[in-house]
Amino acid sequence: MSHYISRTKEAFSSKAAFHNAIKVKGAAAEGEIRYNEDLLPTPPEGRKWQSWHFFAFYLTMTFSPSSYNLGASLISIGLQWYHCMIAAVIGSAILTIFVILNSRGPTKYFLGFPVYVRAAAGVRGASLYIIVRASVATIYFSTQTYYGGKLMSVLLRAIFGNSYRDIPNHLPKSAGISSRDLLSFFIFWAVQYPVMFLHPTVLRHLFVVKAVYTTIALLGVLGWAIHANGGTIGSFKYTTKTLQLSGSALVWPMMSAINSVLGALAPVLINQPDIARYSKSYRATTWSQGVGILLSKVLVMFLSTATTAAATGVLGKSFWNVWDLYDSILDHYWGPGARAGMVFASLGMMLAIVITNAGSNSLPVGADITGLFPKYLTIVRGQIICAFLAPLLVPWKIIANAASFLTFLGSYTVFLMPICACMIIDYWLIRKGNFHVPSLYVTTPSSPYTYYKGHNLRMVVAWLSGVAFTVHGVAGLLAPDSVSIVSKDMYKMGFILSSLMGGLVYYILCLIWPCQILPGDMDKEGKPTFEMLAANEGFFAYEDVTTITGIRIEGEAADEDGSEGSVTREGYVVETKDVKAMV
Repeated sequence: MSHYISRTKEAFSSKAAFHNAIKVKGAAAEGEIRYNEDLLPTPPEGRKWQSWHFFAFYLTMTFSPSSYNLGASLISIGLQWYHCMIAAVIGSAILTIFVILNSRGPTKYFLGFPVYVRAAAGVRGASLYIIVRASVATIYFSTQTYYGGKLMSVLLRAIFGNSYRDIPNHLPKSAGISSRDLLSFFIFWAVQYPVMFLHPTVLRHLFVVKAVYTTIALLGVLGWAIHANGGTIGSFKYTTKTLQLSGSALVWPMMSAINSVLGALAPVLINQPDIARYSKSYRATTWSQGVGILLSKVLVMFLSTATTAAATGVLGKSFWNVWDLYDSILDHYWGPGARAGMVFASLGMMLAIVITNAGSNSLPVGADITGLFPKYLTIVRGQIICAFLAPLLVPWKIIANAASFLTFLGSYTVFLMPICACMIIDYWLIRKGNFHVPSLYVTTPSSPYTYYKGHNLRMVVAWLSGVAFTVHGVAGLLAPDSVSIVSKDMYKMGFILSSLMGGLVYYILCLIWPCQILPGDMDKEGKPTFEMLAANEGFFAYEDVTTITGIRIEGEAADEDGSEGSVTREGYVVETKDVKAMV
């Protein structure tokens, strides 16, 4: 303890001391070289994620209150429970395609999103998309934390009795939250905070724990509801006010449902490089993620609609929010058994929220802002900042009702998916799987990722095109008479349309104005074959990670023939006898 106190005193002793104290160990000293240890390619010893980790990751990303509550939002717009299941299957199939396509590059070059996106966006231009991604993840972290606070209220009531439920409210109605729920929000926020100090390499174990515990908790509540309802789910009839649609009237609500299923995982799709970089192999990220997405989407949609249907027969009212359902169970069956059961169930959903926030929200924010400020921020520091910002976003205002919840899901999707589409097109069609990794860290003229002053204007135009093509539909949801029906219908397909438009525009622009693939004049010697550079993880034969850092391990020779080579950061050229060797 005295060691930390003395270090803190020393850090505040002067401006220079404070600067040195907050600077990240291993960060580049030169402004044009953008790296720190978290931004460098994942070393072999860090590639520990296996198939079951990726399966558990996607299984647990959907096992959260936001996905559970999605069923209620879809029922409220006129769909039946089986429509929700169909939407989940179709959405899962589309998501799997995007996930697998966006996993290939990171598992070949072991790069996180802030560096990976530089290939398509430019070393400096990547900052725009990093900010967009980090902003969305911070908002989503905040809303998930609000859900955790609601469940914390149930947990504390079950533990301490009805006195916690009856805490007097001293906030006005306009606040949108009660004093008790605000207290619960901050308690959950504080409990969740220590997880932000964990590095992604450690988080993989928590995904497995969550997958097991949360699944058991949700199935346990469903089992209780069926038992209490006479051994049957019932006829899937609900007391909530819903539209009754059929025939052609179902088309656009179904499109909206599929779009909402897709939108729930849109932030994770962009985040894919941040987890795929830790994979032991590309194979570990294929079937495991696809099965995890399909099983979780279908299972959670079924659990929400089936549990609500069975509980409706018991409680006489439909409760779609898990905290409302658990509260009602305590109201009707107050006693040691019900209280213990709701503690177990609430802990399961709270664990789901904590791990979801860590894996799909705070991790992307941490990785993203590390790319913005590599000298001062690491992934862990970024995660801590994300959690600190959560209460400032008043999440209870964002998700006030079902309509606003669907608007929230759809609005950020159209900003994110053009980025994802450009990354996929760039890797598979434009560069044909070839990244020169050292060039991703500099803006020298020879780097293929310098483009125009570090910005790829092709991607800027493509991203704006994808966003503009569908975002106008937001106005139709907020003010129905402000735009045409066509605009509103396009927005209901925002995920697909924004992706297609962004990807198509980027591909066409790259055909008209071809991108440089290799550094310097190497493109003149012929285009590389598919993933030729992946054979050496993006480095030429005379390069390694020291080409980026400029720091060679003591005793390590520069060349295989024993001759002395010299590492220079300028243009990332290593002076050796054979500078034309490719791999």
